[in-house]
Amino acid sequence: MAGGATFGQLLREFRSRARQTQQQRALGAGLSISAIQSYEGGRRRPGAAVTERLRASLGLDESDRDRFRRAAGLPSGVAGLKAAMFNARGAPNSVWDEVQSCDWTSLVINERKEVVAWNRLANRVGEIDLATLSQFQRSVLRMAATEHFDRHLTNWRELIGRLVSVANDEGGNLAQDAPAPYLQAVLEDIGAEDPRFLPVIFDLVISAPPWRAAGRNVHPIRWRLDDGTELAFHGAFGDWSDYDGLWSFDWHAADAATASWVRAALAADVSDDVADFPAPKTRPFRNDLPLARANARMSRSELARCSGVAAASIAAYERGQRAPSRPALLALCHALTIDGYTINRYMREAGFEEEPSDAARWLAGESPVAVFRGRKPVRGTSAAAIFREADTLSWPCVVLDAGGHAVHANPRARRIVDPARWPVIPGRPGPHLMQLMASRQFRDQLGNWETVAAITLPGRLDVQLLGRSGLQSPTGVRAVAEYLRTSDPEGLARLLEVWSNSGGFDSLRRVGVRFEWRTEQGDALAFNCVLCNWNAHDPYKAMDLFPADAATFAWLDRE
Repeated sequence: MAGGATFGQLLREFRSRARQTQQQRALGAGLSISAIQSYEGGRRRPGAAVTERLRASLGLDESDRDRFRRAAGLPSGVAGLKAAMFNARGAPNSVWDEVQSCDWTSLVINERKEVVAWNRLANRVGEIDLATLSQFQRSVLRMAATEHFDRHLTNWRELIGRLVSVANDEGGNLAQDAPAPYLQAVLEDIGAEDPRFLPVIFDLVISAPPWRAAGRNVHPIRWRLDDGTELAFHGAFGDWSDYDGLWSFDWHAADAATASWVRAALAADVSDDVADFPAPKTRPFRNDLPLARANARMSRSELARCSGVAAASIAAYERGQRAPSRPALLALCHALTIDGYTINRYMREAGFEEEPSDAARWLAGESPVAVFRGRKPVRGTSAAAIFREADTLSWPCVVLDAGGHAVHANPRARRIVDPARWPVIPGRPGPHLMQLMASRQFRDQLGNWETVAAITLPGRLDVQLLGRSGLQSPTGVRAVAEYLRTSDPEGLARLLEVWSNSGGFDSLRRVGVRFEWRTEQGDALAFNCVLCNWNAHDPYKAMDLFPADAATFAWLDRE
């Protein structure tokens, strides 16, 4: 019971309020009509996954969501910033399809820095079929320590040294702390299979300089193909789904020749069917458990000691004789330092409530319990240092604060989008991104304005406008809309029209979209626009415009 109503009564009440028939409700949630009838009739109660599908399709607010979950016998759910991360994550099983839409080389990595999804271009650039590797073998460090990547990555020592510096800065310093079980297993595998790399890696761990404050997690990548073609990329890490502990590792062209090569590669792939590029198959928990133990070098008795789950129970799980409870499943995964994305796959398969990743806990100011254990607390850097860093970047970049205000643009960005040209709402540090997007200049000069507007706003910014408490700021999107209602009613009306006809909020976990801009002089420019966290520590966002063709590189290089 919740507030005197059963789950069936609440479902019927919310369905009627939404003016939906049982058939419409079944279609919206991907269920049968008989299931809806059983729930409303009180003959059955759904599990956590189905409850969330029903809740999402009914569009319930936080208060009604909690009543709905309690009536289903579930806890109210995560709160604060973690709740915002959960609500902003989109469909959790669609990562593979989402990354295919990127017009640049894109990898999705988990908390253990293992590649869990990638697009065709990643295989083409890497000249390797990543699906032939296990998830363990797709560890960024493990792949780097192979002859294949050493041969292709011509600035190997520079890139790996920079990644080690970032890891040390975030609290994963191998020179000071014992490695987590998964990382220890990676190092042992390198020592057994590719031993010449091990002393080089440890030398980098000891000698890598501290990562600079306010530094972007973006790195130069120099890549040589087997035919001798030299390619140059900006390797940019960005947030993908904080709740699941996923990040993007995007390779954006760093020169005109590479941009031309990428466009040609995309054109060659345009006729291919996505069905010919299927996602790698996954295994159920009972099959993964012995492999995870082997990778962590743990016997059943050792895992039992670390997790508090009896060794006999672990054996029964591995044989498929029993299924673990939610607490047992979590305890085993945390002891094995399994990443949050994989944990939530196990949770969904078992019908359990999903769990915030260690990364989500860390960002929310809580103590991580698995992969991120030992990480330094999130800290801030001065805005001035971030602005100076932005000015050193070789691509246009606009810095947004936690409220979505454009507070700085580097010199290259000011040639395209100069925030100083927009009025500032009284009491705010700069024009809001929503003001820019609604403006006549954007609508006239952004050739694919509707696509960019649909994906960028408003839902994509909801989680980004939240403070550490996770509460909506009074300076958020709705307040900006009220300002536009009088200052730019036409622009606001166009935005609302686009949003009402678009599923942009659910289409991508992070904002990543082609940005086709025509200058006032008539030059046609093309960029890959990505909006992501400035880094893991600071409450700022970067709106990066990475040049996507040779003509755009030439235009940027004129001055």
